[in-house]
Amino acid sequence: MKRAILNKELWYSFIAIIKYIPRAIITPQVDGMLFYTPQKQAEFRARVQSLTSNSKRVWGTMSVAQMLHHLSLSLGGALGYFKLFDESYGLSRTLFKWILVDFFPEQPKGLRMPLNFIIPHDQQFDFDQEKKLLQEILEKAWQTPTEDWGPHPLFGKLTRKQWGKLAQIHVDYHLRQFNA
Repeated sequence: MKRAILNKELWYSFIAIIKYIPRAIITPQVDGMLFYTPQKQAEFRARVQSLTSNSKRVWGTMSVAQMLHHLSLSLGGALGYFKLFDESYGLSRTLFKWILVDFFPEQPKGLRMPLNFIIPHDQQFDFDQEKKLLQEILEKAWQTPTEDWGPHPLFGKLTRKQWGKLAQIHVDYHLRQFNA
């Protein structure tokens, strides 16, 4: 718990959350079950496919390959592709989960958690491998029933609708980061 409270990334996230609250009140909610529809699947497939190794970011510091790896970690950890540490604690499984998964309709810019998903600036990834892996993970996510998903490293156990909403807003956020 002490590590979580003193974590500077958590404080950056707290600021991003506070700044986003007014927008969250007026922005329409996202239905997490839309993530599993054929239309949303086709949209995300096309958007991921449109990325190239030369895609330029609109904000942030990650390269396009780092972003693809980051998205693979975020979904792939819960689907058994990666071993991620449990960074959850009472506040993250209750209040943060409610705010970031149930209440917020999109991901605020500047959100920086959990630590498992942080990619060091100098770490390099093969774009083609990362793109292929993310496509594979998305396909598995769309077909995986709730009981086969592992817990989220920060929010703990999520329902299928919560996983769908979280995946939809997180993947959309990072694809928009690279104009996809």
